[in-house]
Amino acid sequence: FRLPELSIFLYIRGMDERDRTIWDDQKCAANLRLRSIDFAGLDEAFDGRFCLIREDRRHDYGESRFNMIVALNDVILNITFTPRGGKQRIISARPANRVERRLYNARQEG
Repeated sequence: FRLPELSIFLYIRGMDERDRTIWDDQKCAANLRLRSIDFAGLDEAFDGRFCLIREDRRHDYGESRFNMIVALNDVILNITFTPRGGKQRIISARPANRVERRLYNARQEG
């Protein structure tokens, strides 16, 4: 099994007041380099579509941190984010692993 090509996320657009997401440019560049996923392409993931969200309590991050499993452009992703300033600050994004994909599909069907 191979994941679909993720280059569909490789685009740049200007941010404006309608955007739901913000991010650190260095983290975005590192995520793009390591996983080929640009945070600029993830705003739609926060548009109210079906997703699974769970708070990440593994460490004290100094703020609430969440993991979201969501389908975007026919790829199921795991996006880590924190609410900040009325927007969702993206921390990382990666393709969902097999267990996460199964959980997402089971909950969406049920």
